[in-house]
Amino acid sequence: MKKFITKTLILIFPFFICTVIYVVFDPFKVIRTYTNYYQYDEVGRVGINRDWVSTNTFIDNSQTINYDSFIFGNSRSIFYEINDWKKYIEPHSNCYHFDASGEALYGIYKKILFLDRNDTTIKNVIIIFDYDTLSKIIPNQGHLSIISPQLEDNNNLIDFHLTFIKTFYNLKFMAAFIDYKISGKIKEYMKTENLLDDRPLHYDVITNEITYPNFEELIENGLYFTDSRMKVFFERGTHEEVSPVVIKQKQINMLQEIADIFQRYHTNYKIIISPLYDQKKLNPQDLEALRSIFGKDTVYDFSGIN
Repeated sequence: MKKFITKTLILIFPFFICTVIYVVFDPFKVIRTYTNYYQYDEVGRVGINRDWVSTNTFIDNSQTINYDSFIFGNSRSIFYEINDWKKYIEPHSNCYHFDASGEALYGIYKKILFLDRNDTTIKNVIIIFDYDTLSKIIPNQGHLSIISPQLEDNNNLIDFHLTFIKTFYNLKFMAAFIDYKISGKIKEYMKTENLLDDRPLHYDVITNEITYPNFEELIENGLYFTDSRMKVFFERGTHEEVSPVVIKQKQINMLQEIADIFQRYHTNYKIIISPLYDQKKLNPQDLEALRSIFGKDTVYDFSGIN
């Protein structure tokens, strides 16, 4: 019996130590709440869940800020910036960028329902759609994309936290994280395998917007597009491709409910189909569905070759 207990203790000791590390350092920032989830000069930044950041920051800030204007979309939407948008809406509007990584139509739908359920004024809205966003009608999975429990009435709370624990116990990630904590250095393998990130960013805790001022400066000075960065830009054909039809009945139901909420709040809204590098055109049938639900004058299609 004594040997069994000893072997058991030896077996579980590494897991105990790793669990202590997970709780103490909270690498994904999901155990505790934070006033600011990002630091500009943070050397070893772990990729954290943007949906969680957006939702929790909104909940915290809305105690003192009466938000009334929102931008929804995936990470591509961060380049539709509030400073540009505010030129075209009421100057006193309180704007919030409610984005998420790999955002789904389901996620946008749930965020708008969440605002409505909490009696948040929805005065102005921009929604950034593309084919991928419109195709996702179930909750995202994975530690970077899983939807926040608050948006699901906490029905996914256990699954949410298990997702992060499983990710932390990935040996590659755990080794890189512990290596960084001991050495204090970001090593090349950590970046190439997307385990840790050292790119400086600016985060506005009031608007929840992320910007990359150092990259903007490099672009302005013609120094950003190096040979290695240009390799990702594949050759495109001159013949325009059209995406398959993506808006089916489940999408129509969600989109119609969003439109109904906007109608109740008399929301000033714009729906933007974002341009993408592959230049595939959103299917005309999908465009017609969006215009039928939201109105012809509120849907702007920048997909395809333009």
